[in-house]
Amino acid sequence: MLKPLKKKSVSEDCFLILQVQKPNIPNRIHEEAQIRNLVEKDEFHISVAVTKNARKIKEVISRSSAPEKLWEEITTLFESCAWEYSLTDEYYLQENSYSEPRHTRRTIIQKVNLSDLLPFYEKLGQILGIIFPMPVPHITLLSWSDDPLFMTRGIGISSEEDFETYSQGRL
Repeated sequence: MLKPLKKKSVSEDCFLILQVQKPNIPNRIHEEAQIRNLVEKDEFHISVAVTKNARKIKEVISRSSAPEKLWEEITTLFESCAWEYSLTDEYYLQENSYSEPRHTRRTIIQKVNLSDLLPFYEKLGQILGIIFPMPVPHITLLSWSDDPLFMTRGIGISSEEDFETYSQGRL
């Protein structure tokens, strides 16, 4: 099992991120990326809570009478998990279009096994009193956008539904 390099919590966005070492990217994946003009990311992470799930967290915290205490409880839970992970041999091309500003992004992701994810989300749901969709644990390896400002940005896969919606197939 691998361990994250750092656990990062971003209070203003309610992001929870595991910074990880760059995985070994197989030649066949680099070849697929080259065909599609994707570039290798300059940092690698596993998103525990971003985009839609982070917005849900932020929404509940903003309505709380003690937002700082609630965020502290969430980050304590996040920090208490070991977050050990293992890489799979599953690579997928993902694509999403955005309206503000209008652009398209593509990524190649590698799925990971992250055993702490389900218990974390169960406890997070208890703390906040809501049910979250489970994210698909992965590392974004390569990316592309038709807007240079977003060339190295991920897509934000917050659920199995997002994963299926954005999926362009297994590589």
